Amino acid sequence: MAVLSQRDVDLIRDLRRADVLQDVDGHRLDQSNGIIFVTCADGDRFYDIFQHQVLMQAGQRSDPRIHTLSWHGGALACAPCSPINEQKHDHKVFLRQIAAARRMKGIDLVALDAHAPCGAAALAGVNLERVIALQLRAKLNIKTLNHGIEVACFFPVDYGRGTQRTYFLSREHWEQWADCHSVQAVA
Repeated sequence: MAVLSQRDVDLIRDLRRADVLQDVDGHRLDQSNGIIFVTCADGDRFYDIFQHQVLMQAGQRSDPRIHTLSWHGGALACAPCSPINEQKHDHKVFLRQIAAARRMKGIDLVALDAHAPCGAAALAGVNLERVIALQLRAKLNIKTLNHGIEVACFFPVDYGRGTQRTYFLSREHWEQWADCHSVQAVA
């Protein structure tokens, strides 16, 4: 199981200070029609990540309506040429699955999750900055290929010792942070 490095902990702390990773409370989505939930299949973290989505629908629906698309790397697999994918065009398979879920379920809202630490990212040698850049590239692809769809990025972090927290990922603040730190904002 992947664990956060001290570098990642320090980076997450810096991203919190820069308002890149924000508390979710201020970013509640209208999930009254449900959500297409794109997440990592990480069996050590999936339950907590899924439960967080269930809680986000509380008060909006009598029963959760979460159409889950789960695979290694979650959002990262939806970015073109993502290093976590085995084949160059694997991202197209995942993008087609999102479009099909939208047609079948009539849901126009996607919650796009990448998380830290991520075993798929670690195996591919992808650092935390690139994870975020890939997640935002995936968001751009989904929106480009699905006119009228809304996509929100969430970033669950497992700090270890049973401490997990999900953040909203602000694209605008990320781009400012990336520019100041000479980091590529979108992969």
